[in-house]
Order: sequence, then structure tokens, then C-alpha cells
Amino acid sequence: MSLSNDNLVQMYRWMVLTRTFELTVNDLFRQRGVPEIQHSSVGEEAIGVGACYGLRRQDVIIPSLRCRAAFLVKGVPPKVIMAAMFGKDTLQCGGKNTSHHLGDLDVGIIAGSGVIGASIPLAVGAALGCKLKKTDRVTLSFFGDGSTNTGNFHEAVNLAAALKLPIIFICENNQYGMSMPVASVLCAESIACRAASYGIPGVEIDGNDVLAVYDAVQEAIQRAKGDPPQPTLIECKTYRWHGHSEGDPPDAVYRSEEEVEEWKQKCPIKRFREKLLKEGILTEEMVKKIDNETRVEVDEAIKFADDAPYPDVGKMLEDVYAPLSEEV
Repeated sequence: MSLSNDNLVQMYRWMVLTRTFELTVNDLFRQRGVPEIQHSSVGEEAIGVGACYGLRRQDVIIPSLRCRAAFLVKGVPPKVIMAAMFGKDTLQCGGKNTSHHLGDLDVGIIAGSGVIGASIPLAVGAALGCKLKKTDRVTLSFFGDGSTNTGNFHEAVNLAAALKLPIIFICENNQYGMSMPVASVLCAESIACRAASYGIPGVEIDGNDVLAVYDAVQEAIQRAKGDPPQPTLIECKTYRWHGHSEGDPPDAVYRSEEEVEEWKQKCPIKRFREKLLKEGILTEEMVKKIDNETRVEVDEAIKFADDAPYPDVGKMLEDVYAPLSEEV
């Protein structure tokens, strides 16, 4: 898919909407409390936008903890995400799941898991289903750097490689697993190089460059649609500006202010905005318009979430277990 100027502006808008949403929820969490503990993706917006922008509705994704952009681009409205964060009754989760692990099969999103790395095998299962049904769907599995040291990651990637499944593994390496620096738990040169042990391509890219993410995923999609299909592991180097969650103490000492500021200079939105302005694709007026529009969209999402009902307590145990069939 060749990107037009309109496509590039739309990608920029998705990134701004994600940032506006995240910063607003951070404030809400501190000021009035939000039932869901916010795990911010500020600084990582390029990954979800770049990876999902070229997907079709029927393509499958299983997001990770910081994939707000992936939800938005794939088709989940901001108001639905906000309502889920508020614990309200929505068609997608009925107040029983956080927005981080929201599922919406109508737009190809499978609900993830709060257990680190546990959603990776689920994504492999989805890709296997797509292959067995002889569809041309691809599956994207998002996860953080901490997941790559779990058995779930290694077993799932190995199985996908052995079965030649149409799946793309996207590691959002934001340099920390909670408070643990990735360099202290990884002796390899990169996470991407681990792909070689499974005989599949491993690609290391700048996760703060939305077009680099887009290009890498589009190339991986072509491999996933090959004959036979081939999985790809993509490592997106990025950085989370905030703590592991907004519940972290403000004086967290596991990283320096200098390090945070250094990465803020690599802001994916700022870089993309400057590129589009320089090339005449964006104007300052367009930037202001997008800022205003996304602000209104998030404010409307808050109102929708405030007005939405809480789930009926009588439905608490519904959808927890599969119903017994009459044949059992």
C-alpha cells in the first residue's frame, strides 16, 4: 500500500489522538480516580499506528499493555475505551475487562491477558486457525520486552516457525520491564536476533519512527502471505515516558531524569510532525485543527463514559465459563 499525503496526515492524527487520550486519562487517574490502573503508552504511539494502519478489518491483532493506538486504528472508538476504563457496561467487555486487554472480534481484536507473555500463544492459535481455514488473514501479536524472557514467547515463536504460520511478532522494547532495565536481563545484542534460532527473520527498527514501523510490518505481511507463510519477529526500540503505571511513586529512582529527557527529544509525534511540515504535507493550521479535534473527541469520550451505566451485578458470573452443552 503506497501512502498518500492524506494517509500520512491521518497517521499523524491517530498518533495525536492517542497521546491526547493517554495524557487525559493520566490526569483523570490522579484527580478523580479511574477504576483501571493506567499504564501509559506516551512515547510509544508510533508502534500501534504504524503497525495497524495498513491492516484490513479482518486481520487479527492481540494487543499488549500499551497498545492504545492499535485499538484506535483498528476501529475501537475512544468512547468505548474510556467507558471500559471507567468500569462501565460496554458491548465489548461488559465492565469485566480493562481497556488494555479489550477484545472486539468485529474489528479483528482478540482479548489479551494480564499475564506477561500469555497472549503470545493465543496469537499463534489465532494464526493457526487462519491457516487451517485457508484465509488470507494475518495475525499481529504485540508484547513488551519483558515477555521475551518467558517460556510463552519461546514456545509460541518456535511453534509458529515450525508450522509456518501467518503471524508477525511485534516486540515493543521500551527499555524496561516494570523497573528492570532490559540490558540487565538480556545478554544478546538485541531481541530481534533471537529470531535466528527459530529460522525466521528478525528485524530491529526505530520504534519511534512511524514510517519505519509501517514499512517493516508491511514487508512482514508479505512474508506471512507467502507460500508457505513465514512468521517475522520485529523489535521496535522505543521508550515509555511515564512509569510502569500511573500508580508508580513520583520519585521512582530506577532511571535518571537525564535518560527520560534524552528519549523525550526523540518524541515520535514531534519527529513526524516536523517531517510533514518540512515536506509541506502538514501546515501549522492543520496541526492546530488536529489538536483541537482530538481534544474534543476525548472530551466527548469522557462524557460518554460518565453517562454510561455500570454493569448489572446479576451478570457478574455470566461469560466466565463456557456453558455446558446438552451432550455432556
